[in-house]
Amino acid sequence: MILLLPVSRFRVTYEVGAGRPYSRLEELVCRMIAEAAQPVTLAQLRETFHVHDRLLIESVVTLVRAGWAAMNLGEGLAITEQGRQTLSKGGRPQSTTVRKASTSLYMERVCGLLERETQSALNLRSLRSLRELGMSGADLDRSMLTIRNPRNSLSIGQAQGLLPHRAGEWIRWVGEPRMHTKGNDFVPLHVDLASSTVTGLPRTWEPLLTEVLLRAAHEREEEMEEFSQEKISQLISQPPGTRTVQSRAPRTASLPLPPGRAALITGKEEFLSAAQRCIEDAETSVLIMVSAIDAEGVKTWERDLKDALKRGLRVDVLWGETDTDSDGLSELKRIAFESASGPARTLRFNARPAGTVSQIVVADHSADGAGTVTVILGGVSLLHTVVGQDPALPALKVSDPGVAAQIARAAAGWWAETAGEDLSASTDRWRRLASSWEESAAQSPRSSNHVPAQLGGGHLETAQVLLDADCATLEYGQGRGDGVIVRAYPAKAADDDGQMLRGAAAVHLRGPSWSTAPALVTEYQGGS
Repeated sequence: MILLLPVSRFRVTYEVGAGRPYSRLEELVCRMIAEAAQPVTLAQLRETFHVHDRLLIESVVTLVRAGWAAMNLGEGLAITEQGRQTLSKGGRPQSTTVRKASTSLYMERVCGLLERETQSALNLRSLRSLRELGMSGADLDRSMLTIRNPRNSLSIGQAQGLLPHRAGEWIRWVGEPRMHTKGNDFVPLHVDLASSTVTGLPRTWEPLLTEVLLRAAHEREEEMEEFSQEKISQLISQPPGTRTVQSRAPRTASLPLPPGRAALITGKEEFLSAAQRCIEDAETSVLIMVSAIDAEGVKTWERDLKDALKRGLRVDVLWGETDTDSDGLSELKRIAFESASGPARTLRFNARPAGTVSQIVVADHSADGAGTVTVILGGVSLLHTVVGQDPALPALKVSDPGVAAQIARAAAGWWAETAGEDLSASTDRWRRLASSWEESAAQSPRSSNHVPAQLGGGHLETAQVLLDADCATLEYGQGRGDGVIVRAYPAKAADDDGQMLRGAAAVHLRGPSWSTAPALVTEYQGGS
């Protein structure tokens, strides 16, 4: 039996960065400018360092472009506040180059799974090509699978883990994915009910889609006509001229995790205390992402929210749903009004349900963009008084900027996809923070760009961020391996029909400290 899986194509433009620590000369020039009582001239730099003017000019241009120094016309070079703050903390500037890139991502329209064009060339067929291969109008009608995933958009969070980039580069910025085809292409699949096999699916789609497709085939069994083996081979084979690129790179790369950057939180009181400290220690921005809100839950955290707002923090709340009989949204509006300072609105939240399922707290602890950040995934429900629902424990507290970047960019994508929130200032802020954290992580001496595969004779500890589709396939046993998996949501990430829940996030930890079997994710098979 032949089934036709509808597929949409999205085009994504993005920027990747590559960088290095500044040279010793650039660092010394920066410190001389910072320590000088008056603006520093090129002549003074020449007298101090005794090197060729070209090297001095290159150093000055690099520092000015980075925002560490400023040129006062007619006077000389002066240190900026950003440069002064970082140097006072022992920081060292970085030199960064930016490259623009673009790629195509494909979304199948039954469950919403994604594939990138460089992972494996999909056997995509247009209606015209299917007719040319001998499929009649009746054959097409019977074989087309129903579009059950109505989404015509793709978030930047979903896209980020599939964007190809070279070794030593990091994702610096991701544009909003644009749909180019709306389910107008199809992947022909051969379903053999006798052997319960499906041929023609990408390997990454098999765990979630196979059972769904077998059920669809059983439902259509009486009305379907069998094709000859020759026609089946023509349909499921790659079209002539198609170049298949097999990539063994993981869909989402694992990030090096220095010792002490991550810890499990196993108890309710420990989690509440950690969440409270996370908010109290923030210096610029806090993101609180919850699956649901209600009036009582918001009131419970009102003091913490108001204290953060009083300190000048920008607090963002992304909620999934609200109880109809307890208006948590009205309580958020009240707190925002009572805490307003002039025209600035420092408490932001989505006005309509986002439908997200995860619980995440992200706090930026560095006003100078140094990459000091804390993320807490899972735990006891915040802003919602839950009765009869198990908490997502153990939770995970992690202070790695690379992990924080991927979580923050995903949250910005989920926020932007929420109805009426596509122009929210919150999405832009968290995207900018994600870019700065990713750059900080990539240029760290412990990043994957600088570390060997092993450190001190032991294996490097890593963290892999899993989002949406990766969470759904994970629960079907795909990609477990060794280590520990911590989820930010208490329920499974896909229903029994393979439909993914929105806003699912998890982290897979590997290494000597996380050597136990990944038993923190519950098995979900069929309807069990």
